[in-house]
Amino acid sequence: MFRSSFNRFNQAAVKVSSNTLVLSLREGYIALIPFFIVASLITLINQWLDIAAKGFDHDYLNQFNQLVWGLFPLFTLISFSYHLAKNIKIHTIAAPILVTSCFVATTGYIFVDEQSLRIDHRVGVLYTLFMPIFCCYLLAYFELTRAFKIVEVSTISLFLKKHVNLIFPYMLVTTITLLLYPFIDLAVDYFLSYLALDQLEFSAENKVTLQLLGAHLLWFLGVHGDNTYHILVSSDLSGFMVTPELINYHFFSTFVILGGTGCVWGLIIACLLLKKGNHEKRIAKLSAPLAVFNISEVMLYALPIVFNPYILIPFLISPAFNAIVSYQFLINGFIPIVTQESIPWFTPVFVNAWILTESFWVVLLQFFLIAANVAIYYPFLVAHQKNNMSGKALDMLVKRYSAGRMIEDQAESSFATHHAKLQISGHSLTEVTDALNNGALTLYYQPKINPLSKEVVGFEALLRLVNPDNSVSGPWFLETLGEHNLLHVIDNFVIDQLEVDLDTFAQHGQYPKVSFNISPDNLLSGGYKRVVKAFSRFADQVEVELLESSYIEDFSKTMSIVNTLKSNKIRCAMDDFGTGYSCLSVLSKLNIDTIKFDKSLLPDQDNEKAALLYKNLADLCAQLGFNTVAEGVETEEDERVVKAANIGCVQGFLYYKAMPIEQSIDIYGTKIEH
Repeated sequence: MFRSSFNRFNQAAVKVSSNTLVLSLREGYIALIPFFIVASLITLINQWLDIAAKGFDHDYLNQFNQLVWGLFPLFTLISFSYHLAKNIKIHTIAAPILVTSCFVATTGYIFVDEQSLRIDHRVGVLYTLFMPIFCCYLLAYFELTRAFKIVEVSTISLFLKKHVNLIFPYMLVTTITLLLYPFIDLAVDYFLSYLALDQLEFSAENKVTLQLLGAHLLWFLGVHGDNTYHILVSSDLSGFMVTPELINYHFFSTFVILGGTGCVWGLIIACLLLKKGNHEKRIAKLSAPLAVFNISEVMLYALPIVFNPYILIPFLISPAFNAIVSYQFLINGFIPIVTQESIPWFTPVFVNAWILTESFWVVLLQFFLIAANVAIYYPFLVAHQKNNMSGKALDMLVKRYSAGRMIEDQAESSFATHHAKLQISGHSLTEVTDALNNGALTLYYQPKINPLSKEVVGFEALLRLVNPDNSVSGPWFLETLGEHNLLHVIDNFVIDQLEVDLDTFAQHGQYPKVSFNISPDNLLSGGYKRVVKAFSRFADQVEVELLESSYIEDFSKTMSIVNTLKSNKIRCAMDDFGTGYSCLSVLSKLNIDTIKFDKSLLPDQDNEKAALLYKNLADLCAQLGFNTVAEGVETEEDERVVKAANIGCVQGFLYYKAMPIEQSIDIYGTKIEH
């Protein structure tokens, strides 16, 4: 029963984690991490040193905190709008400008006062999330509506065409937003008044509970929970006495949110205790120095906690546990309060307890609470680590849909440089861009078989495009991208996705040898560096397939690159041997590991001469120290030829077609039936 319930929860959690909106929020807030850190540190240092009060010409620092955090809703709006626009494939500059214009025009966040522009940061906070969603999705819908397109032909550049076609959608979104806002705002006001808490009588316990749940749920939604909570509720609910001696500010900062929102110290230590949580450990180490001063934004947005269903429960339980335990100690007189002075929010844990109480027992209480928080977080982190996407896997989930955008952006410079040539072939590039924008890149894996044992011993990673109707097609667009010098975009996707997939194999206890292709131009122009960075940690598991044209174009440089790859335990193969430039003399000079025989070398029907040539070539390669792989084995006769030639490894439709990684995991190490 429990297992079934957990499986259902896990399926729902993965869907939430991979949702476009959640991914966009994650990216948007991660992009703001430098802002969070710098703003917090400047505020912290200024409050510590009080530079302006010491006679220096730095009076503006006294207003820094209010000014910068007053702009936080606008920064959130722009960052979220940009990343949402990127992920739903609309213009990443035009969309944020549109959203910002609608937000400013409707909410009153920026207003005119005696011919001066002013900011009311208490206005429109909730719209920083709603406005990007409404405007971006509406803009995406109108962009796809053919009736609103001004330019259909490709006589102008892709870049110019896209912006001209934005005119009518832009006008429509702006008009609809401006017309609907008063009604939406009225509904929001009615809802908030329905939930009006100002007139209700609350005990201290109720106020603590309301602040704890309200602020943490707002943080979980990606909103600055503390600021937003204080904006939404009355002063009676945002500032109150927990006991006759202790205000809620000191109660929360000293006993509840130890290290920052959500009891970050407990979460950091739990992350460091994980056995295989590389992503979690890295984020914890990055967050720890900041948690000393109760700055939790890195953990909130980079782990992430925001919209992470695995962390929600302990994110609420940990501060609730701290509040209940410490409140009982307070009302029973076990915590002496010796100062009523305000202790800065950035005062480290243990230090703030000593200043407030001058009691070592209270410091020990903080130790106990942090240890309890570790115990609460740990099992949920284990589930998160095993089942949830994080780090590069989430990045690749976004990238698989963004290749078309990257190609489209770079196509404009290509258009300007080679205008005449693009006028002839631009339609082809337009087709490719449209296909990639509407579909999703992915990797499929074609199994490699030991011809004697019939066991699946490895794979070749092959690029595929998942079309809008969920059909899967091969990379028919590579030739066009090659003509426009854009193949590096695809190569980078393949490298990054393969790195993620190798980690996925490893999570299932599998370490197959996987080969992949990279374009010669990209390889020679520095692409090998990205290969080394991605795969040096997968010792002897990855094989780069090179075309012989790489050697022909620049033999000495290719030799050097291959040596660099091999020194980093990345193997190299010559792909499609037997076609194009192939000649026997080059075999004696190659420093690669594997020769892949092209399917064109396999004999037609009963051509014994071709079969003899195939065998002798295989024997020669073996004598020269190369591993051999036969491609294109599609019939039993092909299988007979490669077996007679003592080929070490085979792949082809006779055994398996290329398949998604999930199926590859299922068949790795198994034996084929026939």
